[in-house]
Amino acid sequence: MRSLYKILHTTCHTQWGGLEKRIFNESVWMKKNGHNIVIAAPKNTPLFLKAVAAGFKVYGIEFNRFSIIKDYKILKRIFKDEKPDIINTHGNKDSKLALFAAKNNHVPLRILSRHISAHVKNSWYNRLVYKKWCHYIFTTADYTTRHLQKVFKLKDMQIFSMPSGIMEPNFLLKKIEARKVLAKELGLDPKTKFIGFVGRVSKDKGVSCLLEAFKKARPKLSGYHVAIVGGGTNDYINLLKKQAKELQIEDYIHFTGLKKNVWQYYRAIDCKVLPSRDINGIPFEGIPQSLLEAMICECPVVGSKSGGIVDIIDNEKTGLLFDTDDSSDLAEKILLTLQYKDATRKRVESALAHIKKHHTINTMGKNIIRLYRLHQVKMDRLPY
Repeated sequence: MRSLYKILHTTCHTQWGGLEKRIFNESVWMKKNGHNIVIAAPKNTPLFLKAVAAGFKVYGIEFNRFSIIKDYKILKRIFKDEKPDIINTHGNKDSKLALFAAKNNHVPLRILSRHISAHVKNSWYNRLVYKKWCHYIFTTADYTTRHLQKVFKLKDMQIFSMPSGIMEPNFLLKKIEARKVLAKELGLDPKTKFIGFVGRVSKDKGVSCLLEAFKKARPKLSGYHVAIVGGGTNDYINLLKKQAKELQIEDYIHFTGLKKNVWQYYRAIDCKVLPSRDINGIPFEGIPQSLLEAMICECPVVGSKSGGIVDIIDNEKTGLLFDTDDSSDLAEKILLTLQYKDATRKRVESALAHIKKHHTINTMGKNIIRLYRLHQVKMDRLPY
């Protein structure tokens, strides 16, 4: 049996979030373990540029509705020239086009990765994508796996929960040092303590709920400020600043913008909050990368009961869960985290042990390789 593969990853996404980190980190691990990686993504996006800098072979494909014919021709050429053993698609637009092209060009193994928990309709076209054009589906959360199994009547060996693996940082600041660094960055007293949000700053992430919760808990949170670490649109950031002003907490809310190195921020905060919301009653989160990153940094976590968040936060064991969109419940969970330090420390230790056992990049990579080889065995057994 062959042990090394050429793997093509595609995405239509243009940001630098959990999805893009997943592709890049997985590719780095696979390359270190001898596999050949090719990446197709829109030109000059963060993933495209990082992949080029890392020495991967990269193709610029826009994956939008105005370039379908052009993109299909590029994909055909890639399949002819590169002859990948495996294609793994990661976005909605690229999955539809790249899986169709890969099937027509006889790519041996075709994988569709679904990174969010948003529901998928059982349309004739989606049945083609999810049941005919790909061999396997990877999700990042059990919630998503159960939903897709139900919608498309998928067998257990067709779909797998495959949460993103964490590449552990080589160095972490001591928490007190990280806190002082953040306080200095924000122009605050060195003794300032922080509650934090790290990730994409958008409406669906529920940052407005965090502001409401902080307003309610602040009388019992002497010395605490809120650090919001991540990028978002100017319109939404301004909306949050307006909300903070209306709540009369604007002096305690700080926006750092997008940061390349987030590890020191997790170390600086005493409670990492992920208040993601359901959209029209439907969760969108897979297992969020930011929760895994916080846990590996020994940062206490509080998250909403939405989508894949409940897969990673085992309530009262690895963190605390609050009722989605309930700012009063979130305020209570933040106070429990900050005031009952012994219980919080035990949850932090359990979370760290869980991540090291189940969610490192090595664990994820080895699980993926097992499925590659399982498929190879199945193909080798087919009669000529």
